[in-house]
Amino acid sequence: MSRKVVILTSAITTYGLYKYVNSNKNKRCIYSIRSISDHPTSLIIGTGIIGLTSAYYLAKNGHKVICIEKREDVALETSYKNGALICPSLLTPWANSDVPKKYFKSIFSSSSKLTSTKIWPSTFFSLKFYRWMYEYLKNCTTKAQINNAKHLLTLSMYSRQCLNDILNENSISFSRHSNGSLQIAIDPIILKQIIEESKYINNIQILSTSDEVIKHEPILKTVKDRFYGGVFSSLDTNGNIYEFCCELKKILIEKYNVQFLFNKEIKDFLVTTTNKSHNNYQQHHITGVLTNDNKIINNIDNIILTNGNYVMPLMEKLNIYIPVYPVKGYVVEITTPANISFPSMNLVDDGNKLYISALKPTAEQGIVRVSGLAEFAGWKDIGILSEPDRAQYLYEQTIKWLPHLEPYEKTFHSCSRPVSADDIPLIGLCDDFDNLFVNCGHGSKGWTLAFGSAALLANIINQKSNKEGSEDIDPEPYSPNRF
Repeated sequence: MSRKVVILTSAITTYGLYKYVNSNKNKRCIYSIRSISDHPTSLIIGTGIIGLTSAYYLAKNGHKVICIEKREDVALETSYKNGALICPSLLTPWANSDVPKKYFKSIFSSSSKLTSTKIWPSTFFSLKFYRWMYEYLKNCTTKAQINNAKHLLTLSMYSRQCLNDILNENSISFSRHSNGSLQIAIDPIILKQIIEESKYINNIQILSTSDEVIKHEPILKTVKDRFYGGVFSSLDTNGNIYEFCCELKKILIEKYNVQFLFNKEIKDFLVTTTNKSHNNYQQHHITGVLTNDNKIINNIDNIILTNGNYVMPLMEKLNIYIPVYPVKGYVVEITTPANISFPSMNLVDDGNKLYISALKPTAEQGIVRVSGLAEFAGWKDIGILSEPDRAQYLYEQTIKWLPHLEPYEKTFHSCSRPVSADDIPLIGLCDDFDNLFVNCGHGSKGWTLAFGSAALLANIINQKSNKEGSEDIDPEPYSPNRF
């Protein structure tokens, strides 16, 4: 009982404070009216998949790009060990109409079911968490879910084309193996739910029986009694995101002369007030940054924050609220000999929060990567395997689908995903500034959405119009000023 009282009291208190602080906030969407030079200098903070793809599109458009990274190399946090799926077909936003019931049930239930969303006790005393959760729950309606799913579909299809364009222009090896995704339904109710969630997606096949599923993925023949049917999407693929990032880094250095500054963090921003927007609001301009070694990087035309889980605390230095919160998941890697059978497609068992993907085997070994689950632990446990039992659960569920993998070595990892309050990425110019941009909040869909997000960001920064009927998309639904 005392736990419930603490939770309710902290929720009511923080919600009241949040409403008071924001009661007079005048939200507006401001677009820069500054002129663009031929070869602007753009500073990108963060070098995961989002930062590197952003650097690629800006450098390709003539920008001098400098990338700052707090770690010793690229892609050592969220883009290091995560789910391998590139899946336009998995579009249900994390903010959906089923969430409120499940959320409050998980808070007040004494059950320790490993598939539940876990909220660490310290999180209940975090104002950042409640600010984020307030915006999140506002998007947990049927209407918002439908709109947000459409925006995710638009961006994911655009991103899939952008990935194809990058691969056509560059030689990048990243262990791509899967030819599509198979969402497995263990009963008719789940199959109906998957079909409903997939109704806006082209190129899907409804598999109404277990025999039809086995024709698509014969490796499931030994567990035929476990499932009823499924939905197959040919749009999807997979790959090792870390390998891709390392390959892209080489291209950025060798082909586009992108500069990388490692082991550096932003200590402060150098800000002036010089411009006014077309709405007659005063705008600020960032001329440079101060790093943790007290070095100043100045003469910057654009500054882009792509540092995922750390965007919210960094933006607080500028008194800007960005509702992106870290949500931890778990990853299992099973290392096998190269000559065994692997799934030819991604396997999804959403009921058990299980996402299975086999990477392309080498001559020496194969790797099956499994991801899933969600846990609110804040920032202090990012990258820490705090709950190995939850990773063990993912492994055990995987073996139920692929029992022939049981003899082989397994390793556990954790991965915190930067989730926006509506599960739609924030891409574009920030309110009150004429040269501050973000590309963040992709959550579990970063690998799927990275390429389209970066191309869209480059269009916004370069003030490229999005004409109706063109291959480019409307940036408005992804604006960071929508909250």
